Amino acid sequence: MTRPTMLSGAELTEGYRRGNFTPVDVAEAALKVITGPLDALNGLSSHDAGLTLDAARASAARWKAGAPLGSLDGVPISFKDSFHIGGLPRWHGTACHSGTVSAADALPVVRAREAGMIPTCKTSMPDFAMIMSGLSSQHGVIRNAWDHDTSPGGSSSGAGPSVVLGAAAVALGTDMVGSVRLPAALSGLASIKPTQGRIAYDPPGSYRSAGPMARCVADVSLTLAALGRFSHGDFVSASGAFQPDDVPARLDGKRVALWRQAGWGDAPDAETRAALDKAAAQMSDLGAEIVEIDDLAADPDDYMAIHWNMLYVGAPDYFGLDAKARGLIHPDIGAMYDGLLGQSAILAAGMIRRINAAAIRIARQLDPFDHVLSPALPVRSFPADLTCPDPSLGAASHQAFACWFNQIGWPAATVPVHQPDDGGVPVSVQIAGKRFEDAGVLGVAARLEALRGFTIQWPEAAA
Repeated sequence: MTRPTMLSGAELTEGYRRGNFTPVDVAEAALKVITGPLDALNGLSSHDAGLTLDAARASAARWKAGAPLGSLDGVPISFKDSFHIGGLPRWHGTACHSGTVSAADALPVVRAREAGMIPTCKTSMPDFAMIMSGLSSQHGVIRNAWDHDTSPGGSSSGAGPSVVLGAAAVALGTDMVGSVRLPAALSGLASIKPTQGRIAYDPPGSYRSAGPMARCVADVSLTLAALGRFSHGDFVSASGAFQPDDVPARLDGKRVALWRQAGWGDAPDAETRAALDKAAAQMSDLGAEIVEIDDLAADPDDYMAIHWNMLYVGAPDYFGLDAKARGLIHPDIGAMYDGLLGQSAILAAGMIRRINAAAIRIARQLDPFDHVLSPALPVRSFPADLTCPDPSLGAASHQAFACWFNQIGWPAATVPVHQPDDGGVPVSVQIAGKRFEDAGVLGVAARLEALRGFTIQWPEAAA
C-alpha cells in the first residue's frame, strides 16, 4: 500500500472523502518523515508537531462535517525557511541569525491556510539564499534524497527532499534565478516559477517569486490556484487569480524555441541532452513547430551581472550584522559577499542597467514564440559539498537556463521526462511561456508528463 504522505493531492482528498484515512493520519506520518529521514539529510529547518496536528485536526473536522475548504484541504505542505510562519523560528539558512520566532505568517502561508493545507515544516536553505546548492552554516551540507552524495540544489534546498521523502505533498520555495526549478529538477519533481507577481509575497519585490514543487504537475497547478491570487499586501501582486486549463491534447499552431546550449556556464551533459531531445520530439509529434535558437541574446557579462545583483540584494542583510555574527557565515558565501567590498554604487547601478537591457533584448527575441523548451539545468547531479557542478566556472554557472525568465517575468515550469538506465533521479526539462500564460505552460508540462512512458520509483528512505 502506498504510504499516505506519498499520495497526490487528489488522492489524499478522495481518501478523506471516503473515510479511508484522515488529515491527522497523514500529518502524523509526515511528522515521522520530518524527524527521521528529512532531518538526517539536513533538509529540516524547523517544525512544531503541535501546530501541525492542530491544523490537521481542524481539517479532519471539516471533512467529517462535509465542508472542506477546497481541493487541497488537508494536503500537507512544507515551506522554505525564508518564509515567515507564525510560531516557528527563521534563520534564513544562516548561523549568522539567531532563529527569531516569527510573529505572523507570510502571505503565501496565509493563502495555504485559507485553502486548508497543513504546514508540516520549514525546510533548509543555504545562507541568505545566495547559492544554488545546499551549503548552509546553520544546517550543514544538505543532501539529495535520491543520492546522499549529491546536492539537492538551491536555494530551496530542503524543499525537494521534503516532497521526495513524504514530509509534504507540496513544497513552496522561492525563485530569484532558478531556486525553485533547479532543486525540483535535481529531485525529479514538477515545479513552476510563476509569472512575476502571480503569488503575492512579502516583502514585495520584482525579482523574486514564490513557487511550488510536487511529485506531479496536477499538484503544482492546484497549489498555484490556491496561492495565486491578488493581495494588497504585495504592491507587485498580479490582479485576478490563476485559473488552470485542461491539459492540451495537441500543440498545433504553437511555436516553440528550442534552446539547447547557453553561451555561459556548464555544458549540458548526455542525459540532459537526451531528455531535451525526447521532449522536443514529443512536442513536434503533438503539432508544435520547433525552431532551434543558438542562444538567448545575452553575453557572459550579462550573466555575471545577474550573479552580482543577487549579492547586492542580500548584502544589507549580511553587512548589517556585527563582525561576530558575520564570522559565522558559510565561508564560500562569505567570500562571495566580500567580493562586493571593492565595488562602487556606480558599478552596481551599471549592473542593473545591463540586466535590464539584456532582458529587453531577450523578451523581443522570444516574442515570436509561444514557448521556450530548454534544459532545467545543464547537469543531472553534482556533489553535495560543492557550490556548483564546476567551481572553476563560478558558483552561478548552472543557473544559465533558468535566470532570464525571472528577469523578463515569464512563467517557467520543470517536469521530469527521461529515466536513465541506472534507475536514479529522472531528468527534467524546462518549459517557459509568456507572462500570464502560466496555465498554458503547466498544460504543456502535464502533457509531457503523461507521455514520458515511465513511473517514477521514489526512494524508500521514509518507509
